[in-house]
Amino acid sequence: MKLRHDQQADAIYIDLSSKPYAYGKDLDDERRIDYASDNSPIGVELLCVSKGVNVADLPRVGEIAEVLQAEGIKIYAMEQYVETSHGYSNAVFSVNIASPTQAAGHTARLREEVTV
Repeated sequence: MKLRHDQQADAIYIDLSSKPYAYGKDLDDERRIDYASDNSPIGVELLCVSKGVNVADLPRVGEIAEVLQAEGIKIYAMEQYVETSHGYSNAVFSVNIASPTQAAGHTARLREEVTV
């Protein structure tokens, strides 16, 4: 796994494979996954990384999270919205904050449920 960090553009590209590019799919305005013709993920583009990165729905999420934390990038995961019987949506955020100087297993964790 190779990471390229362009601090001026506030972007990171993570190479997952050396297979040739076939197509890309945007997860949202700040995350894109590139795929090979066999539909295997070959790369991940992340924008606005200084604000932190949502790692939900990324391929090889554990490896990507480790690489981002080693680069000093905050990570979080936003789970899917869930409709309740009252028609309201709930969003659950899982936030892992760590600096590269912290020892493994000593990261601060925040889990907060927000009802919208």
